[in-house]
Amino acid sequence: MISVIIPAYNAEQFIENTVASVFKQTYTAFEILIVNDGSTDRTKEICENLAGQHSQIRFFDKENSGVSATRNVALRHMKGDYVFFLDSDDVLPEYAFELLVREMERGGSQCDAVFGTHAYGYGEKRMPRVPRVESGEYTYDDFKDHFLDDGTLTGILFGSACGVLYRTNVIFEHEIYFHEKVLSNEDGLFNFMFLRAAEKIRVLASPYVYVYNQWKNNRTRPLDKDRKLINGEAYIESWMEREGIKEEFENQLLTRRVMIAFLNSIRVGDSKTNYRQARAFLKDEWSDPQVQRGFRHMNYEHMSKYKKLICMMMRRRMYLIFYLVIRYLYPFAGKVIKR
Repeated sequence: MISVIIPAYNAEQFIENTVASVFKQTYTAFEILIVNDGSTDRTKEICENLAGQHSQIRFFDKENSGVSATRNVALRHMKGDYVFFLDSDDVLPEYAFELLVREMERGGSQCDAVFGTHAYGYGEKRMPRVPRVESGEYTYDDFKDHFLDDGTLTGILFGSACGVLYRTNVIFEHEIYFHEKVLSNEDGLFNFMFLRAAEKIRVLASPYVYVYNQWKNNRTRPLDKDRKLINGEAYIESWMEREGIKEEFENQLLTRRVMIAFLNSIRVGDSKTNYRQARAFLKDEWSDPQVQRGFRHMNYEHMSKYKKLICMMMRRRMYLIFYLVIRYLYPFAGKVIKR
């Protein structure tokens, strides 16, 4: 049986479609655990009604404390042989569970997890993500040298816990849970801990098994650093130090500093700032000594062309060109660049 964990926060517009996509699965041996994270809209009421209509749904209600704590509640109550995380505004193709279970048990050689790939949903349109790892069987050693960061401004290799079928006995035996103090990259840290404990995993690069729905956001925000991301990185580094593994990931941590500077820098695109203000912000980001050290370890050979261009502008401190590209060209290019 698969335990499907759905954390829900202010999801009244989406949760019914999300749950419906689970009940459309061709593989029907599942339970659904919905945990309401202190929503202030009608999410709790809707979920209670869904639980009343379907015996396969178990509903939990708690005060707001974030997605990691919310998922952990469900992890402690799940009964399945496998667990699958599904966000409350996303959906699944109807073949997802059947395909993942078949891959998990293919050839009678069981593995500890199957990492599927995703598509981005724009209404009824689906745009499959270009996979970073080919289909196949892998171990932790295959990924450890580029798991946290491969130097291409792409981030953690397996940065999402969604679209993955995990074997629950690995989670229980090794006490793998989400770190509740990490508010950014918590999924990547969970996957890192899981991979260290797993004997082997499989990757399914095609077809996609998960749809990330993309919702329009026309908000502007003040130009500031992403504190959740920065604090999350500090926590991950301190955790690695406690585990005695920080030194072997030193280069990856440095290239992640470049990626964080990149993510902070592109915030000039949706902030109401003039060039003078943006330049001061970018100068502070790019002049950081650890960011400058990180540039020396970037994997330029395997970067996409547009990320190579971005990285070159950052390294050479081309403030004006970067500002113009991110402010005016990047929003348009984002619609046509393959994700």
